[in-house]
Formats: sequence, C-alpha cells, structure tokens
Amino acid sequence: MFIRNIILLYLFSVSILQAEEAKCPKLIDNISAHLISDNYYNYEEFLHYSLGKFTNNNKKTYNLNISNKLDLVGISSDIIFGDYNELKKIDLNNKKLITPYYIKDFYKKNNISNYGGSQNIYPLDLDTFIIISNSKIKNIINEEDFYNLTDNNKYTLSQSFYSEKETIKFLNYLLIGNDMSYDNPFFESILFNQKKKYSIVNKNTFLGDYEEMITSYENKENLYSVFPDGFAYKEKVNFITYPNSEMVWSKKIGKFENKKEDKMQSFFGFSALINNKNGFNYLCHLTRKKSRENILNLFNLGVSPLSINDVADPSILSEEYKKILNLKNMNIVTIDNNNIFTKRKKFHKDFIRFIINQDNAILTDQKNNY
Repeated sequence: MFIRNIILLYLFSVSILQAEEAKCPKLIDNISAHLISDNYYNYEEFLHYSLGKFTNNNKKTYNLNISNKLDLVGISSDIIFGDYNELKKIDLNNKKLITPYYIKDFYKKNNISNYGGSQNIYPLDLDTFIIISNSKIKNIINEEDFYNLTDNNKYTLSQSFYSEKETIKFLNYLLIGNDMSYDNPFFESILFNQKKKYSIVNKNTFLGDYEEMITSYENKENLYSVFPDGFAYKEKVNFITYPNSEMVWSKKIGKFENKKEDKMQSFFGFSALINNKNGFNYLCHLTRKKSRENILNLFNLGVSPLSINDVADPSILSEEYKKILNLKNMNIVTIDNNNIFTKRKKFHKDFIRFIINQDNAILTDQKNNY
C-alpha cells in the first residue's frame, strides 16, 4: 500500500511537470507581428529577441511592423501588440476566435477572467503604481505628503508624463472609481493637485521615457520615484503603493471625506491581439514560464506579473510584494475609451500645458465654473 502510494505520487508529480513544461503547438507558417507603441517602453527590442528565438526554434521566419499610433498598417498580422486600451480600439468585425486550452490554463492559473472576448485581446502585463526610493521610505501616507519634503541635493519626486496612455491610467488610479468628468469635483481636485505637484517633480524625467526614469533612479537624483510594480519585481527593491489624496470624493454622501484606506487597483498594459491560430502559437510561447521570466527580468519594460502564480520563485519576494500579487487581479480597472477625455485628441497636451502653468485649455467646455 505504501509503495503504491509512492508510485502514484511520483506519477502525479511527473504529470504536473509535463503539463507545466508542455510544448506549444508547432509553428507551421512564418509569422507576422505588429507593434503599436508610443516608445515610452522599448517593446521593439524584446519582440525582435523573442520572435527571433521562437521562429529559429521552429525553423521559420518572422516579420515585425511597427507604428507609433493606431492605424490600418499591420492590422492583418497574425498577432498585434500594444497597450491593452489601445488594442481595444481595433475593430475586427467581431472576428471571435476560440481560445485554446493552453492559453485558457495560463489565465485561469493567474485568476484573470476578462481576457479574449470579442476582440481576442490577451493581457501580458498587469500594473499598479508604486513609489520607490534609494533610502528608507517614511512619512508618505497621502499624495500631499510629497509637498512637504525637501532636500537641497535631490529632486523630491521623479515621475514621467511622457505617455498619454500611462497618464490616463494614473489619473484613473487617483480617481479611485470616480468618473473622469467635468461634473466630478474630485477630478477637478486631482487636476489642481497635479499642477501643484509639478514644482517638486524632476524636470529631467517629467517628459522622459522609461529608460530615463531608470537612469535617474540609479543616479540617485530623487528622493522618490513613481514606477509600475514590475520595476520592484525586477530590481527586488522596497516600495509602497502610490498614495491617494488625503481627501477623496464620496459619491454616496456627495462630499469629500478623509480616505479610509488605499484601495488596490491595477491596469492591463502590454497585451496581444490574436488574428489567427498562428498568433496563438506565439502567444503560447510568451505564456511559458521561461518566456515570462525573460519579459519580466531581462528587459526594462515595466511589465508586471499577473499574479503570484506568474513568478518563478515566490519565496524570494517580500511580504509586501506578495500581498500586491495576491490582490492586484481583484480590482482591474477598465478604462472607458468613450470618455470625453480619453477620446479627446488634445487631452494629453492640454493636461501637460495645464500642470506646467501654460494654459487652461483642459478646462474648456466644462459645465462647472472652476
């Protein structure tokens, strides 16, 4: 009986390992890929590396098209990469594909349910905003606490508003479920807080890309830096989640009140839109553990794990980061692409010009008199 149980346990363990290391379907044809990027993150370098390795192993070739905005070029590619909310704008005439079991298993393991859908979009990145420092983080409870920090030898805060997509996510993060709307006094408050915060932000990184943010952090230019949580995972640094405002708007009572707690919120980032089976074959490759560790650890892409089951060795993580990974997929914020601001072509430029005190164009057409 004892021997039989050992044999059964062994066979069970082997089957688990085989399932984990199961090979993806063989690539039959050459593969075409398309990347939509605003160049904040250098996804191009990673995709050339990954596609080259994948097609070489399959004795095939690949083609990668790149555009810096949503257009029709490359939309017919096997697989399209970009920010999740940008890919949501692509209309494939409801070309719904059946998600293969080996893809379903990956998202089920990470407790992600809102993937695929009528637009065949599969997230590979789930971010929340964090604060890191080269020294011990203390006395940061609310966003307003940054305003009271000074150091003659360092900038107070390093944050980039280079990317419109990341800026919209950040504003939604601060809104804590409130609407991005002229009718919402909390949105007004957040806009003016960001304007006030500009005086303490490192101007060298204010419109810098992700690599510039990392360089600034490594050069110890700042007391604190704002990053996606994937940076903390890659660099194994201490952090706190980005603090919300001290006073937040309560829809229930219709007025501002002291915040009760910081609520964990996350956003899909780097994602893939699948056009056909060939695209699923490459997506399968990207969801294997070795490929996931490559995208999380080998490249500076800010890509964050989907859950604690998306990391190779959870035991090396801090308790704080384990907490994030156990909570981040519980409240994934969906950006409304039909919102007046996300649809507004000049929104990002108007936002930048507003917070650097150049003009108030972002406040035009409002119903409220600010």
